[in-house]
Amino acid sequence: MQAYKWVALSTPVPGRERDLEHWYDTRHIPDCLALDGFVAAQRFRVEEQPQGIAVPAWKVMVVYDIESDDIEATLAQIQKVVRTPAMPITDALDMSTALRVLATAASPRFEKQ
Repeated sequence: MQAYKWVALSTPVPGRERDLEHWYDTRHIPDCLALDGFVAAQRFRVEEQPQGIAVPAWKVMVVYDIESDDIEATLAQIQKVVRTPAMPITDALDMSTALRVLATAASPRFEKQ
């Protein structure tokens, strides 16, 4: 079983910050965790934007832990249920800013001794 991190960056529609956070915590993250291979997730508030490059002003980052032998099939589950009652999308999310990044570990985990 291969371990993955799937990072989602997004921005709320102006004035809808709390709505977006509530949706992630009470709806979207639980919906994702109901899918095979999704084992954990945590939402973060973005405190600092990348400097020197033009990117959206992301406000939310969610890091999903996925374990899968077939990551394409695992992620394809989302396309089957997104925008259905099993995984509705909130209108508080500015979809034009959404970014998803999939990564696998390329080194051992280093920790402070």
